[in-house]
Amino acid sequence: MPKHPTAAKRIIHNVSFLTLGRIATAICSFAYIAFAVRALGLAQFGLLILIHSLGIMASTFSRMQSWQTFIRYGNEPYARRDLALLRQILGFCIRLDMLSAVVAIAIGVISVAFYSHVAHWTPWVTMLAYGYALICPFMYTGWSNGVLRLTDRFHLVPISDTCTAIFRTAGTALGFVLHLKLGFFVLVWAGAVLMDYGLFLYFALTTLHQKIGLRLHPRDVFGQWRWQLPGMWAFTRSTSINQTLGAVSGHISTLVVGSLLGSAEAAVFRICRQIADGIVTPAQMLSPVLYPELVKMRDRQDWSGLKRITWKIFFMLCAVSVALLLVAAFFGGRIFSLMLHIHLHGTTYYISIMLVSAVLTLLVVPLEPLLTVMGQIGYLMANRTWITLAYFPVLYGLTSVWSLKGACYATVFSSLAMFITRLWRAIICSLRPTQHAGVTGGGGVAKDTAREASSVSPPDTAPDRILKQPVDEEVPIKALT
Repeated sequence: MPKHPTAAKRIIHNVSFLTLGRIATAICSFAYIAFAVRALGLAQFGLLILIHSLGIMASTFSRMQSWQTFIRYGNEPYARRDLALLRQILGFCIRLDMLSAVVAIAIGVISVAFYSHVAHWTPWVTMLAYGYALICPFMYTGWSNGVLRLTDRFHLVPISDTCTAIFRTAGTALGFVLHLKLGFFVLVWAGAVLMDYGLFLYFALTTLHQKIGLRLHPRDVFGQWRWQLPGMWAFTRSTSINQTLGAVSGHISTLVVGSLLGSAEAAVFRICRQIADGIVTPAQMLSPVLYPELVKMRDRQDWSGLKRITWKIFFMLCAVSVALLLVAAFFGGRIFSLMLHIHLHGTTYYISIMLVSAVLTLLVVPLEPLLTVMGQIGYLMANRTWITLAYFPVLYGLTSVWSLKGACYATVFSSLAMFITRLWRAIICSLRPTQHAGVTGGGGVAKDTAREASSVSPPDTAPDRILKQPVDEEVPIKALT
């Protein structure tokens, strides 16, 4: 009897938990975005978005995908309760996050110095942006996210999402009632980031102790700086480059629109994109759930089940996408006006275009984990690199000529190129015999990772991608906030 139905049930179960958190976040977002826009005005709200975009861009650029490394190398030790090896892998992942934190602050400060000059910000706005850059390290819940995913503690994620959304809603409501200014709203956004990070950290530590019986000590993190399994750095480097390019392009595009058209237009562009992403949020929850399941199926050598469940999800998403496009065509403008309490001409058209981009990105969600576990990391990274490098010049040119329409068109072109190239590669790999697909089976972490390391090309010759962003970064509405 095939094992993939059990995996399918777990995927649906975990997606349901994550979707609950996103629904709570979406409901709260209608309130706090409305409060913020009405308190600040569209131009000042645009500045808030740009300040946040600089911070999240710095965080995204610096991220080493420690959660993927932890799942990839920790799955087998976790299954056989090898706490000594699991402790070493976890220490390696925490060190990755510490390195990311240092780099994030450096990138954040440099980005603010550059962009504030280009955008002609006032000293006060620039100072707020510098302050916000200092919380960049807390925008990424890398290793703690990996712990929750590996141990199937997905029900804790919506708790964090809901608490953060309620905090942000209460803060913006207070700012609206008391007629507070931009500085207060930046503090609310920063407080929400710190709360989210703190909750994930607490959940991860308690899960390690209660479910695995593992207590972390400082020596686990600082005592073995040179320790790593064969292939661990190669895997982390490749997945990090690909993930970074995929996640950061949205934030950079907002900054480009802001520098060309102004903060108000940047706010409209960002919100239209967030509404489009929000419409596909429930389906996007497959992303953080599917990869751990495919890793488990690969370790069981269930290749037919792995391919079957991936394509079943893909065709299901194709059907869902048609319904989503109809929703945007009829209700996109109304959603925008309800969120901002502002009526702007053309918002339905903008949202519909951005939803096409979001749908194309959505259809890639089941393909990337499949390609990753089949040894196509090098192709994914190279594909992401070239498309991202082409996207920014196209975005700049089309935005200069056609304003917001051009920015939306450029985003759709980028998503379409990503979808076509990855779909073609996934079809080829699925038709190819498994032993020639570059995959590696189970049977010992060191042995498996050594083979995988040999199949990963250096990043300058073969970049890659694995999943969409972890839960915290790249998911709709929450990413705006």
